[in-house]
Amino acid sequence: MARSPATRAARPVLLREPYRLFFPAGALYALVVMVGWGLWLLFLQGLGPGVPAPAVPPGWLHGHTLVWGVLQLFIFGFILTALPRQCRHPDEIPPRRWIALLLAFGAAQGGIWLGALGGWAGLASGAAALGGLLVLATALGLGRWVPDAGNPHQPRYAVLALGLSGIAAMTDAIAWGLGNAALHGWALRAGLYAEVGLALALLHRLLPMFARNAIPEYAGAAGARFLPVLAAGIGARLVLAGMPGAVPGLLGGAVDLFLAAWVAREAWHWSPATALRRWPVGAKLVPVAWCVLGWVMSGLVAWGLAWPDAGRAWVHALGLGGMASLVMVFSTRVSLGHAGRPLDPERLLRAALWLLQGAVLARLLAPLWTPAGQGGMIAATHWAAWLWLAAFAIWLARLLPRMAEHS
Repeated sequence: MARSPATRAARPVLLREPYRLFFPAGALYALVVMVGWGLWLLFLQGLGPGVPAPAVPPGWLHGHTLVWGVLQLFIFGFILTALPRQCRHPDEIPPRRWIALLLAFGAAQGGIWLGALGGWAGLASGAAALGGLLVLATALGLGRWVPDAGNPHQPRYAVLALGLSGIAAMTDAIAWGLGNAALHGWALRAGLYAEVGLALALLHRLLPMFARNAIPEYAGAAGARFLPVLAAGIGARLVLAGMPGAVPGLLGGAVDLFLAAWVAREAWHWSPATALRRWPVGAKLVPVAWCVLGWVMSGLVAWGLAWPDAGRAWVHALGLGGMASLVMVFSTRVSLGHAGRPLDPERLLRAALWLLQGAVLARLLAPLWTPAGQGGMIAATHWAAWLWLAAFAIWLARLLPRMAEHS
């Protein structure tokens, strides 16, 4: 039984909507993770103090805590706030439930770091599995509302993507326990593809809606077949990624290129030239462009095209360029809108997004001009960590006060 708006209004402001706690938690965790990674990169160059070697490979720890830690906190904040409304349950989630989720998820992330830095690999992998289980449980809990939605099409795909992300996180925890690099690679791909799919499922509905509210002459529309074809493509790519041999690799690359073309086609239907006239709308196209580029990179790598650090370039294009940019844009819009503030962000918030784009470019381009054989890739890419740090520090400083405001 849904609670009345009066009941929600009687709660303390920070407990009225999940995003008010999940977004700041995600930004704070972004700072923690990137400080640790930046210091590790400096240490590898002999430029920083000694740091404990983690019990799991540093790159695995870095990828997991970003994909299923930082990004997941923002995803929780948005989907727990928006999806119940779309499913006609605006006040159905009691604060005690999502606060318990936040605390449990925070404990899982803490366990990952404690196990990794304390030399207890079993604790780290167990905590990573717990985090994935919490993601999957959230998807199952939200899924029971999907049939009540006026249009269950978009919520259904969002919930499926969230569930896949949880399964991928648990798979990565198994990879840690086994020390299986191939399984870790599949899990990271599955987690990123699932999160991008979830983001596009939300954006598919919301960008045209936001644009029509902000731009009178806007004529873009969401494609009716976009989500089922996207889901089928992601599913096929993950099946192929789990198969050995050259032929599945080549076919997987073809699917990646198809996904890039399919998303670009959908974005073209969103009237990008008109959408770019307003910052709150046009900024959402920036991460879409990164997602397209990331899938193109992955496809080219699968087809044998090589350049310095090519194997990780697509990961950062999708994760850092696509997902991190999208959570920053979405969380800014939600935080300003629910606080009754103008949706056009101030200069510092815009600067935060551009600093994040600088971090993506630094990470992708640094290996091209600094040979990895000379340690140059490490020497250059640590700058991406500091740009990321600056971007989320500005975001947190400017929007944290908005969490305690309401329209």
